[in-house]
Amino acid sequence: MNKKKILITGGAGYVGSRLINFCLQAGYQVKCFDMLLYGEGSIKQYKENKDFQLYQNNLCDSSSLENAVKDTDYIVHLAAIVGDQPCQVAPKSAYKINYLATKNLVEIAAKQKVQKLIFSSTCSNYGVSNASHFATEKSKLNPVSLYAETKIDCEKFISSIDSNELDCITLRFATAYGVSERTRFDLTINSFTYEAIKKKNLFVFAANTWRPYIHVNDMCNFIIKFIEDKNTKNITNSNKIFNVGFDNQNFTKKHLLDKIIKHLPETEIKFVDEIIDNRNYKVSFEKLNNIFNHEPKINVDDGIYELKKFINTNINIDKIFNNSNLEALKTFFKNNEQNLTI
Repeated sequence: MNKKKILITGGAGYVGSRLINFCLQAGYQVKCFDMLLYGEGSIKQYKENKDFQLYQNNLCDSSSLENAVKDTDYIVHLAAIVGDQPCQVAPKSAYKINYLATKNLVEIAAKQKVQKLIFSSTCSNYGVSNASHFATEKSKLNPVSLYAETKIDCEKFISSIDSNELDCITLRFATAYGVSERTRFDLTINSFTYEAIKKKNLFVFAANTWRPYIHVNDMCNFIIKFIEDKNTKNITNSNKIFNVGFDNQNFTKKHLLDKIIKHLPETEIKFVDEIIDNRNYKVSFEKLNNIFNHEPKINVDDGIYELKKFINTNINIDKIFNNSNLEALKTFFKNNEQNLTI
């Protein structure tokens, strides 16, 4: 029996490198499309696996994308310039990579008769909302960053595609946390845990702002569930947008600090009134729950414990923490911005 083939764009990234493992374990053949901006350390363990194949290039290279998509059953599109600061390094290039390259990928997938495409979006699209209410998929979008704007543009384009031409599912993920093959420390829970362990104190801005959180493993579980789900097949793409997370995992930063202190009681907390990130939203995951009866396999308490163990036992942890994604991006755009054409 031939194994189904999954193409994961951004496969060497924070979520992608963990998703590869989940997909291989589930019996899929995996194609990883990534420009390896941060090296290949996160996928090195897979390179000898006969069911793994690497395509190294950037999303703006159409011929490479077409080659990678050939004979692919499913696509999980994770690749992007992620976050507001990275997008501001080179806004025009970020728009090309996040929106125009996504549009091109969707068109290639439709042309090559891919069975299903999963698009990774974000709950950050809700931006600043009334935190006394839970945002649903029908709530007004209020982006406060270029990153969220590019994701919304992608959502609009994908929603316009006929589902008979290409079955597309958009997943608005809660804020990620947890250990992966390329652990990021620019994420709230990951950063808080590192700072509490290494510096014994935390400077916390806008402590009462809300956000939902999801462990990277739960993200991977949901992606595979949506790949294998048959119930959404006959629904229009515009109705296949899902918030992905858990109602009971909406927290303020103060809530997170209470959990951090439970694990690391010596931590000193310093609150700062200045607001450097004004995102504030609680999110409903009822639509998701109507398809999958779900509870988090890893909750925030479990995730902090996992991070604590990872940070305390990894001799390279300070190097990982201090590895500047922004500097790598600046170097990439300096050397390649003129060549990013679609």
